[in-house]
Amino acid sequence: MEGYDIIYILGNLFMAYVIHKYMHIFYSEMKVSQRTERIAYLGYFLVITATHMLLKIPIIVMVANLLLLFLLTLLYDWNLKKSILSVAVIYFSLMIIETLFAFLTSYLNLNLLKPFHYESEFGIIVIRLASLVLVLLVQGFKNVKYEFPLPNVYWVSLLAVPSGTVAMLFAIFSTSSVSRSLLMISMACALAINILTFFLYDKISSLLANQMEQRLAQEQIRFYEHQVQIMKTSLDHIRMLRHDLKNRLSPLYALAQAGNYDELLQQLSELTSFYGVNQEYVNSGNNTIDSIINFKLNSSKNLNISVSTDILIPEKLSLPTFDIAVILGNLLDNAIEAVSNIDDRWIDLKLRYTKGRLIIEMNNSYDGTVKKVGSKYISCKSDKENHGYGLKSVQAVLKNYDGAMQISHDSRKFTVKALLYICI
Repeated sequence: MEGYDIIYILGNLFMAYVIHKYMHIFYSEMKVSQRTERIAYLGYFLVITATHMLLKIPIIVMVANLLLLFLLTLLYDWNLKKSILSVAVIYFSLMIIETLFAFLTSYLNLNLLKPFHYESEFGIIVIRLASLVLVLLVQGFKNVKYEFPLPNVYWVSLLAVPSGTVAMLFAIFSTSSVSRSLLMISMACALAINILTFFLYDKISSLLANQMEQRLAQEQIRFYEHQVQIMKTSLDHIRMLRHDLKNRLSPLYALAQAGNYDELLQQLSELTSFYGVNQEYVNSGNNTIDSIINFKLNSSKNLNISVSTDILIPEKLSLPTFDIAVILGNLLDNAIEAVSNIDDRWIDLKLRYTKGRLIIEMNNSYDGTVKKVGSKYISCKSDKENHGYGLKSVQAVLKNYDGAMQISHDSRKFTVKALLYICI
């Protein structure tokens, strides 16, 4: 084996490490163990090295690279659009780095259908180091890890930029009359454009995350406004009853003595009607949790849902309002959506706090239909762009409290259990 081949093999092994770091910029959650991940990247290294050394045809190496990178994204918590976009950004930016430095360190005759003629050991080392520098440069962009769905117009636009710059470079290289200086400038511009694409992806992801937080904050305000209204209405009723209690009790006593039970029942019914203006499903003493549950359930009372609750929690919990709003809001929204399409409509919510653990259990009826991709449940709603991320948001919050979520179901009942470790 020649010295060039040894350098190339070691360079490919280093490149597998670079791609591993690049992937972790896009993805934070793995679906496999670290051992399986390492084996997958070792397999990537072996297949790519064998493909290049045995065939050396650029178009085959490129297709193999793209396919293997896509398979590597399956190791992580992914969706198809993000997977395609991350593969395009990773591969094309690294390919432009390789093309640029190969051009600078040795003559490069780029033809997609003919084997490479590139023998610069120094160039291989420089390319691999430059690729690592690129990854270190962009690893500060953290928002690309967010799992919020990209609107189609953003996704297509972002995907078109790296793909278009590579197509432009191939077109320029195929033109024999182009000077070396123009080629170098074109490649440098293409690299800058791809880095800018990464920056735009990060900013768009941040914008979508901020929009989601604003919607949750607005809903939280609505929770409190509704709870204040319930409390105000209840207080007004209490004041009215206290003011009028003596006058109302006297005739009731007289009716009871006279045995006029029909009239007695009518007046008792009028008396209790004061409590029927706003139904309060929960009154645990924890105003934050009470406001969220009462608001969600009151907003759906016209659906004739049978609601049962069993809440045993302290008045104060060291749990930010935003976090509990995400958990309870999404679980209640999903439950209400599921029962609204069937005749047998019921929801059963249980909350318990014991020994530093908050346990939430949501049971509801449903039509018996579930959709899953692998182990993940997805929305049955028609608008896939704006729905289906509720449980994912819940899981993201639970992770901050070393918590967990368990989903189970039979033909009639759907159950979600959530566990958080928090202190009072």
